Amino acid sequence: MAEENEIEEVSNEEEFEWTILELPNYIEVVSKWLELKTFQVEVVLDFIAEWATVPFIARYRKERTWNLDEDNIRDIIDLRDKTEKLHKAKQTAVNGIESMWKMTDELMANILKAKTLKEVEEIYKPYKSKKKTKAMIAIEKWFQVVADMIKLNKDFIIPAELLAEYKEDEILEGSSYIIAAEISANADLRADLIETIQKYGNIISKVKWEKALDKLNDKDKGQISKFDIYADFNQRISYLKPYQILALNRWESLKILSIKIEKSEKTYEGLQYHYARLLKIRVPFIEELEEAFKDGYDTLFKSVETELRGMLSEIWEDDAIDTFKQNLASLLMTKPEYGKKILAIDPGYKAGCKMAILDELGNPLKFDKIFLYQKDLSISKLKNIIAKDKPGVIIIWNGTWVNETVEMIQSFSEIEIFIVNESGASVYSASKIAKEEFPDLDSLDRWTVSIGRRFIDPLSELVKVPVWSIWVGMYQHDMPEKKLEEKLGNVVEDVVNIVWINVNTASSYVLNHISGIDKRTAKKIYNHRPYKSRVHLKKQLSDKIYELAAWFLRVPESDEKLDNTDIHPDQYELTKYMLENDIGPSDFNENKEALTEIYPDVAVSTLEFIVASYENIWEEKRINSTHKKAIKKGSVEIKEGDIVDWVIRNVVAFGAFVDIWMKNDGLVHVSQIADKFVSDPKDEVEVGQSVKVKVTGIDEKTGKIQLSMKGL
Repeated sequence: MAEENEIEEVSNEEEFEWTILELPNYIEVVSKWLELKTFQVEVVLDFIAEWATVPFIARYRKERTWNLDEDNIRDIIDLRDKTEKLHKAKQTAVNGIESMWKMTDELMANILKAKTLKEVEEIYKPYKSKKKTKAMIAIEKWFQVVADMIKLNKDFIIPAELLAEYKEDEILEGSSYIIAAEISANADLRADLIETIQKYGNIISKVKWEKALDKLNDKDKGQISKFDIYADFNQRISYLKPYQILALNRWESLKILSIKIEKSEKTYEGLQYHYARLLKIRVPFIEELEEAFKDGYDTLFKSVETELRGMLSEIWEDDAIDTFKQNLASLLMTKPEYGKKILAIDPGYKAGCKMAILDELGNPLKFDKIFLYQKDLSISKLKNIIAKDKPGVIIIWNGTWVNETVEMIQSFSEIEIFIVNESGASVYSASKIAKEEFPDLDSLDRWTVSIGRRFIDPLSELVKVPVWSIWVGMYQHDMPEKKLEEKLGNVVEDVVNIVWINVNTASSYVLNHISGIDKRTAKKIYNHRPYKSRVHLKKQLSDKIYELAAWFLRVPESDEKLDNTDIHPDQYELTKYMLENDIGPSDFNENKEALTEIYPDVAVSTLEFIVASYENIWEEKRINSTHKKAIKKGSVEIKEGDIVDWVIRNVVAFGAFVDIWMKNDGLVHVSQIADKFVSDPKDEVEVGQSVKVKVTGIDEKTGKIQLSMKGL
């Protein structure tokens, strides 16, 4: 597509009035679409304009927003941004077309009616190109008058002055180009066609080129069996599941399938009748109008097909991201396990098993290595390490050779062994953050330390890992990285701001996710520890950052008890008044006047929040800990028919993957999750949940393990 600067510029000598489109009322548009009160939208947008963060607004300005949560607030921000982008795109299109003196009443109407960026783009596309379209050339030859006569759908006579200059065939052909272009750019026809296809259209796929299979790399060839059912696929679009859209896109990207939306007589005839109503004529069309309509329909259908394919892809992306968000939130809410020395092991064979001893806070003390093929020597070394360093637990990542490593350790030791998922550890170990954190360690040692720390405090460790590398969903590499990072980044931000963070022990990487704190400020806070109170912390922050951030941080050393609650310092005076006068939420009405004088925005919800925060001081909000189950002795090997307690590692559209202490997780298909019909696995299970499962199948060739929760 040509860039906007490629449009032919109007001579400086030519002057005309630019059409300035009226700015949308963003508050009304957003409130109507999201079914919210206009004042709720206005308050949120005002706070955002003042650089308030989403967690801050959701937590401490509930009285002003009427209890909107983080998702509500982000929906408002996203829709406002989309509406603004659409308006700017329309203004750009109007400016560009007017600068070429090509604007017509119909074009303007179509631009104003456009509801998506894609619609505006399609209308503007012909005018962005340096090359004139056939319709433009026909208009310059004054064939529009003939096109208008054809649209009357009756006998017509070509003006003699045109016939004197052009041949009849050229005039009719040019008139047809004009009509076809009008049809393909018509916003009403486009909306009608989209609606019809969404309701009644089918998507079909055919094998495009079987020889293309030979050109695939080994990794992609290994995926082919998963998509066999899509080799000859025909499905009503309205019935498509998000994972089916994903599969079709995957095959198409591998150039194995040809995928298209099926054209039908229903869509053709339906659009033809709609066009006839717009022209205020009847069907059937005269021959010239029928030919022009067919060309316009083909162009419009192709454009709508591209748009709908994009919309379908967005559906599966949003569905997959919702799954990621839910799974990631459960993982990040895992309760920390400080207080024990750790022996962390990265199992390997030829390169050996890297080992690291970590202290009770996760700081590395020493490193070593053993080799599984030197069993006696390895056992002797492990015994010495255990006797000297006295680790409380042994942590091993779920990679190749994990079973052999576990069996060797269990042959002589009773220390609890836990398996952790290493997803993202390799990305972290080679990252800038890892090099900053451990400049004197190589990437393998950093990896081993990260594995051990995953057990101690998953949240503190995972905030250092790119969210797209944490495998708690499916096919994240098929999604736009920017979109995935933004949505999952919101989850990290929300979780960090939900749990209490000790400002004197938190890493700068955790602090960076606190409301209002950027990397520079996080390092500044970290480098000036320890702090004696929130007031002491305030010296390192601007007034605005302090307003946004301080209440999400705890200062255990403070003499002010409220410094270790969720209560906002703006609410300290209110809180103390409530405590001194024994006022609770039920006493709000009779004390409203006095309370309002102290805190003007006070509401019953304010009092409820303060009471809950004060009563639950030091309460650990991260409660998920069931995924940390020690491996029972002799339980590494499994066989069909075994019934065991394991933990869910990942939840996806077609089922749940369960941590079975081996390299591969076992799969509980959605049909095997419960003794009832389950449409969405997320409704029944979550990451970190302990479940009883039965081994129903083991594929010796692929290592895949099938599990069932039915009857258990």
